[in-house]
Amino acid sequence: MLQRRWDDAFGILHSLSEETLGAERAQRLLDVCGNRQAVQDEIIETVDELYRLGTRQSGELALAWSMLNCRPSYPASFRAVLPQLQHVLDAADLSANDDGDVRDRLRVWWAAGRGDYVKEKRSPFALAAAVLAGEIMQESALAPVPAFEPVDVSKFFRTPYDGPTMTVMPAARATRLNNHNKPFQEILDKPLPLVCARNLAEARKRLSYEFPHASAAISVLFKDLREGEPIKFKNTILLSQPGTGKSRFVRRLASAIGLQHVTRYDGAGAADGHFSGTSKAWSNTEASVPARAVLASRTANPLIFIDEVDKCTRVGSQNGSLMTSLAPFLESETAARYRDQSLDCELRLDACSYLCTANDVTVLPDFLRDRFRIVKVPAPRLVDLPLLAASIVDAMLLEEGDEWAGTVAPFAPDELMVMAKAWEPRGFSMRALQKIVAATLEAREQCQMRH
Repeated sequence: MLQRRWDDAFGILHSLSEETLGAERAQRLLDVCGNRQAVQDEIIETVDELYRLGTRQSGELALAWSMLNCRPSYPASFRAVLPQLQHVLDAADLSANDDGDVRDRLRVWWAAGRGDYVKEKRSPFALAAAVLAGEIMQESALAPVPAFEPVDVSKFFRTPYDGPTMTVMPAARATRLNNHNKPFQEILDKPLPLVCARNLAEARKRLSYEFPHASAAISVLFKDLREGEPIKFKNTILLSQPGTGKSRFVRRLASAIGLQHVTRYDGAGAADGHFSGTSKAWSNTEASVPARAVLASRTANPLIFIDEVDKCTRVGSQNGSLMTSLAPFLESETAARYRDQSLDCELRLDACSYLCTANDVTVLPDFLRDRFRIVKVPAPRLVDLPLLAASIVDAMLLEEGDEWAGTVAPFAPDELMVMAKAWEPRGFSMRALQKIVAATLEAREQCQMRH
């Protein structure tokens, strides 16, 4: 919170987290640090992994990493972070100077979460430093708020949102929460926003530019949406060969239409029915993934993204399987009255959307295939290379924090020819193309330095 720049906060946090994350994930974070969208996606996966570890230290690190994905231009991105930060600060034992400094900065973050700085391109770290230095004057973030006035968290969730809402966790259908599920108290009997689709025409144009090979999938998914109405996709599996950019497509789709929180669940790592939560009687009880998605996003219609659903263990052990535990959430009637076994509460989860990726749907049981719409995403082609390469460069330019100071000239025909020759033997993989584009830019820079 006390850092003045996003990259400074990233560097310190990466150093603190490296041992907990492991060398492989820590290196992945460094590898994508210059690519705004890629680093956001990697941070989301890192946060999920840290919360999955279940320790107090990993939870604190997860909260800190979540701060790096907050952007003043998208106030909703602060919703899952600010209440926890306020609680941590109120419980912290800081010196008077540090406490006052952190509270001043946190008030700027709250103001950004209310939408006071939607035109700002800077990170919240740089924004807070600018406001406190007097570079941004007469903002509501500072003067009206006494130094130690508590923030009304529930009011923060309700008042800024004038659109449709839905109460996911009605008190009349809930029992008393135990210590493991205390965070759900914040959404108990509270109307949560139903995020509405916005700028659909622009979003569709942008995605068609970034993913020219996925035009059919874009067309099918956008038929589910209506401008200004709550976002709800039909249950969909995106089917294609590995490396076609399905996972990135889902995240870019969500961001483009206004969903700032996507809960990713790793199908390849699922060997039981943990998706539907664990019993309240267990000492380490945990709510279902959709329930946790609602809590994390503080919205009633989050997107649950199940990556590689075909890689999960098909036949479960005595602890069940992902496929059987997923089925009740896919039917609107049962999802609208789903009894979560950990919360011991009847939840309204019928507004959640489920998008999955898979390489082979024939391995899925009939009862699951019947509940999904299957949309094929073809592999990219050589003809798509100019657009794909340009979109990858655009993503690399959108560096988090301070604005990018330079520009990149379009790829010349000879550069595209070299990239095509390197890309074709690698099966038109999007992962391979990202490395090829980065290598091409590096070669261009070295050539310019020699001349």
